[in-house]
Amino acid sequence: MCGIAGIIHKKENTASAENVERMLNTLTKRGPDDSGVHTSSQCTLGQTRLSIIDLNTGHQPIVDGDLSITFNGEIYNFKELRSEFESKGHIFKTNSDTEVILKAYREYGQECPKHLDGMFSFAIWDDAKKELFVARDRFGKKPLFYTEKDSYFVFASEIKALFKSGILEKDCINKEALDDYFHFGYILPDKTIYQNIYPLLPAHTGTLIDGVFSTTRYWALEKKELDISYEDAKKKVRELLENAVQKRMLASDVEVGALLSGGVDSTYVSYLAQKHLNHPLKTFSVGYDWHKNELPFAEQASKIIGTDHYPLSVSADLKEELKTVIKYLDEPHGDTSNFPQHLISKLTSEHVKVVLTGDGADELFMGYGWYQITKYMPRWRLDWKILNSFQAYQKAISIFKKRMRKKIIKDYTPSNSVYKKIFKNLQDPSHKINIFDLSVYLPSQLLTKIDRTSMMHGLEARAPFLDTDLAEFVYNLPTSFKMEGTKNKIILKDLLAEIFPKEFVYRKKQGFGAPIDQWLGEEKMREFVHTTLESENLMYSFIDKTSVLKIRDGFYAKKRNHSYKLWLLLSLALWFEYHEDTIL
Repeated sequence: MCGIAGIIHKKENTASAENVERMLNTLTKRGPDDSGVHTSSQCTLGQTRLSIIDLNTGHQPIVDGDLSITFNGEIYNFKELRSEFESKGHIFKTNSDTEVILKAYREYGQECPKHLDGMFSFAIWDDAKKELFVARDRFGKKPLFYTEKDSYFVFASEIKALFKSGILEKDCINKEALDDYFHFGYILPDKTIYQNIYPLLPAHTGTLIDGVFSTTRYWALEKKELDISYEDAKKKVRELLENAVQKRMLASDVEVGALLSGGVDSTYVSYLAQKHLNHPLKTFSVGYDWHKNELPFAEQASKIIGTDHYPLSVSADLKEELKTVIKYLDEPHGDTSNFPQHLISKLTSEHVKVVLTGDGADELFMGYGWYQITKYMPRWRLDWKILNSFQAYQKAISIFKKRMRKKIIKDYTPSNSVYKKIFKNLQDPSHKINIFDLSVYLPSQLLTKIDRTSMMHGLEARAPFLDTDLAEFVYNLPTSFKMEGTKNKIILKDLLAEIFPKEFVYRKKQGFGAPIDQWLGEEKMREFVHTTLESENLMYSFIDKTSVLKIRDGFYAKKRNHSYKLWLLLSLALWFEYHEDTIL
């Protein structure tokens, strides 16, 4: 796992190594073990490295003739690909998965990502053709951002590096992204908080040819519902998940641990991981003592599996830890579990470099309660506008309603165009929710959170549930195998119930949300909130201060339950405070 960066001059080589080295200085947390820079005509590539595979000869960027590459991620099938390419006459200088990508590019050109099984963002420069090729993994586990200014094309793993390139010093705030933030609590995957900085979308490649950058989608989940019995489906899910875990265990020259929340997903992953070890798997969990505390369940799971368990109860200074994580985040991100995730990542990184997670299971197996929201929402919450579960879902996930967003964002009129872009001709409400979860919520909320909070501590997080073969199979299982009535994640829970006690498996889902009502009500936090929101913050160049203070006062007067709204406003104000120097 690494941090990557590069500068391409579209006409001549004026991008010096010093520019990219400054970019790399902002990415050392992503790659604390090594760094390197390679310059060729018109292009300078750089990389900071977290050494996981080929610890001795895997220095990057790697150069092979006219091709050079900088790569962030892990390729789980690199050994199989290497054998294939060696049989075709390719000669390897290293034992790394990075060099395998270069050979794949020689063999398959721009189709090479289709042959890669893993998580990745990478850039390949062809010095003979004077062309750049970039790619990002299917679900968007690894980030890649880019900008174009004058004759330059600049890219990096994190936005902060772009501002250190010497080419882009500041940028304008994107009000559409602010609208996303107030709507969902995070920014959608097709934009950033800045007007002229863009993400390469998940499952996309990009090419810079003759100074023109264009992108292409190379993969998407396709709905082809399977005709299969429930028992055969269970057997196949078990087999695919076991393979997914095994691949992620074997593709490492360092010890692998697991995040074990005590929920179904992480418990099953930890159980399967332990099967591949002759010593106890190191597992890690975090809890809040008195709020949705799953630490006892994590410890119970650890005992059954036989892991070496490290629990963490959140008792740190909330204010300081919140500051720490928001300073690191390049964009506003309102998840209340950001800083607990940062704390558990910090603890985990003190023991292992690689950790398995349960991310992706809820999205694939329809594990959220909002799939049944119309049936189980109180009748007084159901009005004539809610006609199906997707419309109810839209209502439930909207933090600031459209009318309020129009009022709070200065000189801006919100739209709901995001739904038109994503769903087009989809009709089935549950399918529409599932697509939103997989294509928006997963990459923008969950994967962004785990990538940033783990990599700020030099920890690599791997998600077996997002294995391509497993995801494509589960996506096309009959909905009744995953969700029916009040039940969800049916097939996954039934698999775990073959190993674990039924009362453990079928208990009510608690989630990872933090007790923000209580936190915001604490005296120290209350003072902090007032001081932060009363200040002459740059946020108020874009946000209506009167509306902000009204929400704050309503919460503390206990007139309205505005806790999540207030949390988003506090987080946004802190983000503006710590990122003033990047905003025009």
